[in-house]
Amino acid sequence: MTTTALTPAMRWTTIVSVWVVTLIASVLVGVFAVEKVSLGWLGITMAGSILVAMCVQLATQEKQGFVIRFGTSVAGSFVILVLATGVLFLVHA
Repeated sequence: MTTTALTPAMRWTTIVSVWVVTLIASVLVGVFAVEKVSLGWLGITMAGSILVAMCVQLATQEKQGFVIRFGTSVAGSFVILVLATGVLFLVHA
């Protein structure tokens, strides 16, 4: 079984796909969650984004740069959720 190295475009595709899933989940939390529990759902969204990032990066079967790709995916998801928290705070204030 031969494995081919990921191209830079594929690396960014795996990272950005996790960000997109996190963004969609945070919008769904903002739309459907009750004000008092929306922060809890954002925490669950972060946990889910970590799991999605792990699955996506493991699915590439590429050892080279795994930690960087995984860390970038999780860090970007964290930034998205921080912004979502700020928006929800302003909306519910």
